[in-house]
Amino acid sequence: MTEESDNSEELRLIRTCFVAKPDGDVIAAFAIDGRRYTDAHVARQIYEEARGEMSRRWAAWEWETHTSTPNEPYSKLPSWEEYRMSLDETHPLPRFNS
Repeated sequence: MTEESDNSEELRLIRTCFVAKPDGDVIAAFAIDGRRYTDAHVARQIYEEARGEMSRRWAAWEWETHTSTPNEPYSKLPSWEEYRMSLDETHPLPRFNS
């Protein structure tokens, strides 16, 4: 694959992050939809940022990734940019006793 085709693929990916709630239920929390970006590197960077931040907060999460279809509507889930505004409330940083 060429870099150009890799880039166009990145812009078609929809990555949905599922998180575990305190009661154990797993819900779809936010989506990173590559179609919302014009630069594949930015779309990938946002995904890497989200993964890193959710890991840093020890959130119980998993990702589902698929390639969008031509007429697939945009997700109604919040974007990462929207979701991260509530991180301190929904996924506070762990505190360690020293």
